[in-house]
Formats: sequence, C-alpha cells, structure tokens
Amino acid sequence: MVTPAELVDAAVKAGVDLIAVTDHDTMASVKETQARGEAAGLTVVAGQEVTTAWPAQTHIVGWFLEKPIKRGMSLEESVAAIHAQGGLVMVPHPFMPVYFGSIQPGMLRRLIEKQSVDAIEMLSTVPIGAMRRKVLHEFWEANRERLGAPIGASDCHFGPADMARAMTEFDGDFRTAVMERRTKPVAGVRHRVPTGIALRQQWRALVELPIERMRGKT
Repeated sequence: MVTPAELVDAAVKAGVDLIAVTDHDTMASVKETQARGEAAGLTVVAGQEVTTAWPAQTHIVGWFLEKPIKRGMSLEESVAAIHAQGGLVMVPHPFMPVYFGSIQPGMLRRLIEKQSVDAIEMLSTVPIGAMRRKVLHEFWEANRERLGAPIGASDCHFGPADMARAMTEFDGDFRTAVMERRTKPVAGVRHRVPTGIALRQQWRALVELPIERMRGKT
C-alpha cells in the first residue's frame, strides 16, 4: 500500500536497522527498496510471503531469496523451494482463528515432522486472542528445536501508519542471529491505522489482486 520510498522513509524515521520486504507472491519491489535502503543506511532483506495451495492457502515467508517462489504449491513444497535457493523459512501470524492464510497447530505439527523451519512469528500485530496465544507459546516450547528463532514483526502494510509495532532484537548479522536463534521479539510503538487505508488494503487484497491473478497479470 506504499511505495519503496515511503517504506524506507518510514523505517528510517522509526529508527529500525533492518526490514524484510515480503510482499504477497511477488518480489517486484525488492530491488528498488534495497537500493533506497542502502542509500539511507537501512538493511533490506529480500523476501516474499508465499500463498500455498488451495483451499487453505496458508502463508509462509521466505527470507534471503534470489528469485520469487511460485504460488499455489503445497506447504511442504513451498518450504523446500525456499530452502533450495538458500533462503530462510519463517512462519507468519500462526494460529489465527481462521481457516484461510494462517497455519494451524495440526498443520504446523505435520510440517515440522518432515521439515524444520528457521523462524516463527511469536509476537505479531494480528488479533489471535489470549487462548490461542497460550497455545502458540506452549507449542513453541514443546517444538522449539524444529521451529527456529522467535520473531517479532509488525506485518507492515501502510508504512508510517504501522511500522515498528512489533520488532525483533538481535546482535550482529541478522541471518546468523536467526540461524543461531539469538533473537528476541519486542513490542514496538502502537499505531492507529486510519480506517480508509485499511479498507483500501482489504479491497486490494481480497478483490483486485485475485482478479489480476486470474487474468494472469501477477
């Protein structure tokens, strides 16, 4: 919902050192964002939020990617494709009380029985409720060796309106910190996203993009 220039400007003003660009099913804005980030002293990780197969269309995030991951593959195939090009796999917004988009406990258990992931979002800005948050933390404690580093992320869609609401503390190189599980999710600045831009984002995500995909434009 914002340009690379607006995103980098919001990150710099928020005082963060690193962001990951993980647009849904595209890496089109990565190179420009990285170039603008480098000029501003901001590290920008190349990534993508991948939509997996119908009907659940569970989201999975790839970091440090060289090229886009094909959408519509199975969850296991998507994880394997990210790892095949040396990327790291992060599980975003887990255990939301919906069937679409968010991985559920049984799905995640089946996945990590076959493939480990590199990180999981333990602090996010999506409302999952106290009970599901408790389930998530218990799940992580029981399976942390297969779930990787704990991550905090703002799931920023609106630039200054929601930048740095949740963050990850780390020392040194980010990739190394994730692989060695030396990360700490931390709460950030609370923002109120304007209703107008939030509604436009939902229209873009639920109406415009699906139509463009059906027409082969994305």
